[in-house]
Amino acid sequence: MKILKGSRWARIGFLVLLFAVPLYPKFPLLGVKHTYVAIRVMDLLVAGVLGFWLLEIIARRRWKLGQPLRKYFFLFWLAGFLANLSAFWITDFINIHLAFLHWLRRIEYMAVFFLALDAGEDKRSIERFLRVLLLVVFLVFAYGIGQKYFGLPVVSTMNAEFSSGLILHLDKWVRISSTFAGHYDLAAWLVLVLPLVLALALTEKWFWRLVAIFIFLAGFQLLVWTASRISFVAYLLAMTITLVIQRRWLLWLLLLAFSLGFGLHSRELNTRLVSTVSPVVAFWQRASARYHRAPKKPPVAAKKVVVSPTQVPATGNVVSEAGQSAQQRRTIIREVRTWPKPEELKAATARSSLIRFRVEWPRAWRAWAKNPLWGLGYSSLGLATDCDYLRLLGETGLVGFLAFLLIPGHLLNSFWQAWRESDRRTKIFLAGFIGSLLGFLANAFFIDVFEASKDAFSFWLLMGLGYKLSQGYEKKTKR
Repeated sequence: MKILKGSRWARIGFLVLLFAVPLYPKFPLLGVKHTYVAIRVMDLLVAGVLGFWLLEIIARRRWKLGQPLRKYFFLFWLAGFLANLSAFWITDFINIHLAFLHWLRRIEYMAVFFLALDAGEDKRSIERFLRVLLLVVFLVFAYGIGQKYFGLPVVSTMNAEFSSGLILHLDKWVRISSTFAGHYDLAAWLVLVLPLVLALALTEKWFWRLVAIFIFLAGFQLLVWTASRISFVAYLLAMTITLVIQRRWLLWLLLLAFSLGFGLHSRELNTRLVSTVSPVVAFWQRASARYHRAPKKPPVAAKKVVVSPTQVPATGNVVSEAGQSAQQRRTIIREVRTWPKPEELKAATARSSLIRFRVEWPRAWRAWAKNPLWGLGYSSLGLATDCDYLRLLGETGLVGFLAFLLIPGHLLNSFWQAWRESDRRTKIFLAGFIGSLLGFLANAFFIDVFEASKDAFSFWLLMGLGYKLSQGYEKKTKR
């Protein structure tokens, strides 16, 4: 069924970005004052692709592209602009150039949605784009293999020093980033693409089905190597939604058992998940102890242990207060550098949670409380909040928060309405898009995925493709 004739330049630009966004490292190009986030080659590439595409749009006079969803995009962009003006003129809380660069970058991320919307021509062309996505996932996986076992470098933006363009080589135990700038970015991207890979595995003929299954397993292995507990839970949610919508209960149970079995086999991921649950268990135990108090035991006097000089080992090694020799301590250091101990992973997990709960999230709440309607403007919360929704409230206020939610809400409604009216094959793809959308939104509760450039570009590209697939069926329903 023909949906809407697409643009040739849009198709070329879509394919260029589909490869370049995940695969090209985030090398800095131009520095920006008051921040270590740089303008990169990818920004120029996206700007060039969008510029040529807009010239074609003007030449073809296709002004109605993206209706009625485009009004929600413009409303959100307007809300961000007004939030910046409010922050500059009223609360005086931002560097104006930095705030508007943040605002322009968000427009850049979201504008590729309309490029993807113009790229799809019919159902078959959209499915061909998704097959190309299989190759992209495989290349990301292949680089991750090289990074883990063969010393391929990573370009990271996890801190100011790394983001200057340093070429890093990871130790064996370090969480994999592949071609992304951090393991969280990679994990969030995999949550986005794996439901669509699963949809291809359920619809293709035997050869492409085997290819899709292999790519799915490769992507899942990458997700496990990132050891991101948040994205792992979001992945389980996305897969559940994709399969439950189609009532594939047996396949869902098998995939859930496989994911939990092999995912929890990872020492680091397993420890991080257990560390996340442990505070809840400890809280429940403390609460229960109030109602079931054990009888008090009389205190027992502590025994003093005196170590005489004759008990020092004959080897001459000095014994520490913990009873470990210098040789043993050196061995432990080597073991830590080879693989972190469980208690160290628990400490890292707790530190990650405490940064959110005690620093970043309270900061966002305070910012929103100062100006509930418009927030304190872009860049006012720093580079990370680790919750996109709190970040929206703190930076753009209630107006920007609600304006943004209109977009995924409309997308979800469009996918669902089209799913109800479509044929069996298209239902599977639409279920994959629904799973990708909701999994990505779930990830946004704990990671700033809509500000991570590789994730944000990929999300709006793929959602544009899904929205194009749903448009034809919406029109059919209205008739």
